Amino acid sequence: MASVFACAFSLDAQITTTLNQLPGRDEVRLRNSSASIFVAFAVSVKHTPLGAASSSAPLVVYSDPLIELTAKPLLAGEERVVMVMGFQDSSGRRDRLLEPIVAAVIYADGTATGDTALLNRLLLRRSNMLLAVETTLEMLSDAGRRNIPREQLIGQFKKMVDSLNHWYLPSEQQVGRNLYQSMIGKLMNLPEGPRDSPFPPSTFVEEETAILRQRRIALAESQPSLLDVGATQNWRP
Repeated sequence: MASVFACAFSLDAQITTTLNQLPGRDEVRLRNSSASIFVAFAVSVKHTPLGAASSSAPLVVYSDPLIELTAKPLLAGEERVVMVMGFQDSSGRRDRLLEPIVAAVIYADGTATGDTALLNRLLLRRSNMLLAVETTLEMLSDAGRRNIPREQLIGQFKKMVDSLNHWYLPSEQQVGRNLYQSMIGKLMNLPEGPRDSPFPPSTFVEEETAILRQRRIALAESQPSLLDVGATQNWRP
């Protein structure tokens, strides 16, 4: 039977991360060892790059329902595979995940624990998502008042997507791209109305802006406060 190499790291009594090196792949598991719910989390792992041109920067996985709307909280006592690595180059060499594993989590009550830098990145993602939500809300509201042609409005959102498609921007600054792309798809799929009818339709603007306002409130009022980036006063000891 193939051997399994596992390394477990307890960042504190609340979080346990495990690296399993399996045949053909490596995986990282995150376990909630606390009595509270992990609403959001980030896990960072180093890896061996394939070739000189490959990046050796740590791999980071995020899960935050305020950004990834389908993300699920990690319940008390629950364990989840959060990262899998199974890449290999033409010679058969495989990229491997390496210790140490670093993690940060935000609890349901808004307190947090784990790595300070990762927590700051979680909050930075929320800040940039809030910016994208407010930008989209403003663009849609303005279009509803001015009756902007379909292609022009779609073009505006495409420019927003393009503004984030730069290799030098960290992933935390690119979180709004999916929102802009989603809005492009919705605008393209809107049925043609009667000639000279306003675009976008008022019902569409009302429905979408209502959703966006709810997201804006959730992000703006989320805890730890977005004003606490770089601070640790809301963290659990």
